[in-house]
Amino acid sequence: MNKFLNMVIRKTSWKTASLFTVLFIVLFVLINYSGIGVSGLLRITGGANILDFELGYTQEKAYDMLTALGTEGRAFYLTKIMPLDFPFPLAYMLFYVGWIALLLQQAATKAWCKHLLFVPVLAMVFDWIENIGIITMLRHYPNLPSWAVVTASTFGLLKMAFVGGSLAVMLALFVFRLRTVPKA
Repeated sequence: MNKFLNMVIRKTSWKTASLFTVLFIVLFVLINYSGIGVSGLLRITGGANILDFELGYTQEKAYDMLTALGTEGRAFYLTKIMPLDFPFPLAYMLFYVGWIALLLQQAATKAWCKHLLFVPVLAMVFDWIENIGIITMLRHYPNLPSWAVVTASTFGLLKMAFVGGSLAVMLALFVFRLRTVPKA
């Protein structure tokens, strides 16, 4: 594993990190602001939103939110948003891994710091598990399997924590890098 992490850090370039940034921005705009993303859903539902943005929820809350979407909104969520919500976590994981690796490359950090690359990887995995729970709820509505609600809610919270952690790691390394740049 150490060899793999060292290779990722060594092979990452400004070009790679920039490419991952563009990919992340394109998918972010597509999933949030396009007609086939959350923006399109909000128009259909009159403002009812998706479970992905909730900080944990109960079975009743999930049922209420899915009910508020209506038949058309639930179909849109399942067929338009969810297919985007599998490549999107991959895009943000690549974005964070690219910039964290680049910053680790330029900083004289401790050997254990390379394991910080796992923070965005776990965010992506948790997002995918959350998505599986949400898809299950959408497919079984109005009879939401309790395991799907618990899974989606729990892994949604973990996703948010690890996405926030990825941003915190990236910013901390950036600040560390700024502080260690030799002054002219």
